[in-house]
Amino acid sequence: MPSTTRMVTGAIVYGLLVFLGAAGLGFLAVPAIAYAAGLFTIDTEARATFSFITLEALPFLWGLSVPAAFSYEWIMRLSIAGRAAAYLGTAMVTWVAGAAIAVFILG
Repeated sequence: MPSTTRMVTGAIVYGLLVFLGAAGLGFLAVPAIAYAAGLFTIDTEARATFSFITLEALPFLWGLSVPAAFSYEWIMRLSIAGRAAAYLGTAMVTWVAGAAIAVFILG
């Protein structure tokens, strides 16, 4: 059984990783997917659009990453594959929710 200090430190690091993963998803992966899917005719247009949305969503991404830290103890009980799946799913849901909030509230 890990110590309380290690669990708290791990939870903080996991929350930070979710934030960085969601931001990386918005700045790197989503523009590439949107361009490859043909949603934008120019690569720079896709990058600019999703980078702007992600920049608007950064405070919301941070706020949504904090609750993810509370799931750290549960995630540590999973296998490595389960941890990776939970992390990727959490980062994607965090970005989608943060971007949706930013678009609807900030315009």
